[in-house]
Amino acid sequence: MLRCPRCGSTDLYQVLGGYAGMTYRCKRCGYTGSFVVESEDALPMSPGEEGVEAKPSVPVYRGVRIAALVLLLFLALWYLIRIL
Repeated sequence: MLRCPRCGSTDLYQVLGGYAGMTYRCKRCGYTGSFVVESEDALPMSPGEEGVEAKPSVPVYRGVRIAALVLLLFLALWYLIRIL
């Protein structure tokens, strides 16, 4: 069974194939690539497939922004201490 690595859907179809390998596209999220999750057993269904909406995830860039702000504050304090 093939599953999309991004959303976990089984709605994949083959776009390209041949010497370079297979390329798949997901009908649900639009993922296109050669990496798909393949297993003999049926994987647990993702929350979106069960009818329960998945919780929105916190964007990764939020953590990066917080880290940049902490670094900026640290550098400002270091500069002020060095001057005094």
